[in-house]
Amino acid sequence: MIHKKTIGTDITYFFLGEYFSDALRNTFTVVLPIFIFFYLGNVEAATGIGVGALLISLTDLPDNKLNKLKTAVYSIVVFFLTTLLVSLTLDHQLLLAVLVTVAAFTFSMSAVYGSKAGLIGTMALIVSTFIMGLQPKNPVHFSLYLLVGGIWYYVVSLLQVLIRPYRSLHHAIFECLMSSAAFLRSKAKNYDLNIPFDPEQKESVKLHIQVNQKHELIRNLLLTDKLAMRSENKNGQLLLGRALLLIDLHEQLNALHYDYALVRNMLAEYPGLQLIAQLIELLADELEDLGKHVRSTRSFTHKVKKSDTYLHVRQQLFLEEEKLTGEPKEMLVKIAANMDDIAQNIHMIRGNEMPQQKKAETIETEIVYPLFITGDQFLIKEHLSLRSPIFRFAVRLSIAFAFGFLLIWQLEPSRYSYWLFLTMVIVARPKFSLTWKRNQQRLQGSIIGAAIGLTIIYFIKSPVVLISCSVIFLLGFYAFNRLNYAISVLFITPAVILTLGSYHGHFDHIIHDRIFYTAIGCLISILATYIFPVWDSRQLENKLTNAAKYSIDFLLMSLTLKGNTSETAKRITRKNANINFAQLAEAIDSAKFEPMTKRLNFKALYGMQISLYQINAIIASIYLSAGHKEEVLTNKEQLDSIIRYLTHFDARNNMMEYIQKNPHSNQLDYVDQKLKHIGILAQDFHQFYLDFKGA
Repeated sequence: MIHKKTIGTDITYFFLGEYFSDALRNTFTVVLPIFIFFYLGNVEAATGIGVGALLISLTDLPDNKLNKLKTAVYSIVVFFLTTLLVSLTLDHQLLLAVLVTVAAFTFSMSAVYGSKAGLIGTMALIVSTFIMGLQPKNPVHFSLYLLVGGIWYYVVSLLQVLIRPYRSLHHAIFECLMSSAAFLRSKAKNYDLNIPFDPEQKESVKLHIQVNQKHELIRNLLLTDKLAMRSENKNGQLLLGRALLLIDLHEQLNALHYDYALVRNMLAEYPGLQLIAQLIELLADELEDLGKHVRSTRSFTHKVKKSDTYLHVRQQLFLEEEKLTGEPKEMLVKIAANMDDIAQNIHMIRGNEMPQQKKAETIETEIVYPLFITGDQFLIKEHLSLRSPIFRFAVRLSIAFAFGFLLIWQLEPSRYSYWLFLTMVIVARPKFSLTWKRNQQRLQGSIIGAAIGLTIIYFIKSPVVLISCSVIFLLGFYAFNRLNYAISVLFITPAVILTLGSYHGHFDHIIHDRIFYTAIGCLISILATYIFPVWDSRQLENKLTNAAKYSIDFLLMSLTLKGNTSETAKRITRKNANINFAQLAEAIDSAKFEPMTKRLNFKALYGMQISLYQINAIIASIYLSAGHKEEVLTNKEQLDSIIRYLTHFDARNNMMEYIQKNPHSNQLDYVDQKLKHIGILAQDFHQFYLDFKGA
């Protein structure tokens, strides 16, 4: 039984989720002052405040109160100064070109101070391009209006976060539960004899990475919130407990990994195989049920309806276990026990319980949470070199801007030529693959959006109706801006066409310039990637080495043979293994889009990726089975072989010096069995590596 979510369920989640509610808030915040000041006859105020609210809203990402306040202050100040400087130089074309080109470099370098600072810099550069297009007659007045728009937007946003401080965190937990459910469903496919392994493994890798991204968002939202992390804050501690359980749940989902070919062959003739898939689907259903109630601070065990069904199917599986003997029975018992652990974790989340290992002592003394927050780099001197991808990108974008100004001066003057620069800011990215993808999305969205705009203009002539349509399209842009860039462009294109056309007239001219300057901007951005390029294909060797290294660390930590055995150290080791694997997967996917990579053996690369994913999954099962205690003796030669294959060494690796003999017969057979499986996968990894190097 393979469950498929209905379209209706997806639509319900979308309209009840954070993306759509934020879209409604942002649309209201942008449109309200525009309508008020247009009604009052102050067009300059309507434009300035509306543009200020529109652009600054794009710097407002999910975050806690303090971080949102910091973002608000930085964004408002930077936007105001940028608007004032650019608008004061509009009458001096050469000075304007120099100023905006320098701004392209400076704002791009702001990424050194973290992703939030980088986003503010990008949006400030977009502000520069908008000012070039709007050509305000009174620079000071317009700058003040834009300042008011920025303040107005963040007043509304901060009021919302004051009223509902954990709204974004609740939504992040909701998305994590939905992603975990999808990941669990992918596991069920391994027990379907009609589904081949390779496509399922690739799907599982993508979902595994997606869940890890959700975990990282939860960490950053929760652990940077000092108020929520206080021990006396009951709601904060409740959310902390849920976050810990979600991370532990993912390890249990990972641990639900076996030699599926062996499992299928061993259980193919027994009903247990179908019962396992049915139980996994029921667990995925329960995770989705959890998502419906994730905003509640009360336990909601009584709200779940599928527990009885799970217990009924679990009893059927137990009866099936009793009928079997030997290896089939042993295999079935292990899989069922793993699913029982997952069910117990879900039950704990439902009941607002804390992780079991934390009940005996306070959390603050057990885990050092600040160590789990992804830090930002503030040493700008280290990035003033071509070795830095940020510096290379900043130089590249400033060159593209300089070329753009030279090109614009050669063309017939147009009030919409600023779309060329706007396109470059939006689609240009440090990596070729991201730039290429953004180009495709922007061109597709612009062309389809322009066609929609033309269709509406053909059938509708009323300016009031056209403006109303543009408001609806603005809502669509906001709703999909963080979900799908191509769809968001599809919405914003007709919104811009209908708004500018209703105000300025000449719809055909607007559509022509929109497509023309967007296409030129995309072309310049693609060509510019060859100036100081950042190629993922050249980073693959390093990414492979790091991913394998951290997997080895995870293995040795799980065997309690290396490093600090505190809960903090264990969780960081586990996190590092997941993050470096995700970075490897991202680099492989990015390298596919790069030119001159046909010589790369992507079959071998994907083989290594899947082998490493399976290895980490088995390590997770060892980590959970060991109970985090120093009680495991391993086959020393087997472990030595695994390390050699994963590090491409022929000689004995120095990490083996950490191995300490500490026999425990109750764990020995299980761990040795897992190590043998890892050993086979490590050999596969090594062979794929040799194929990759020999390509």
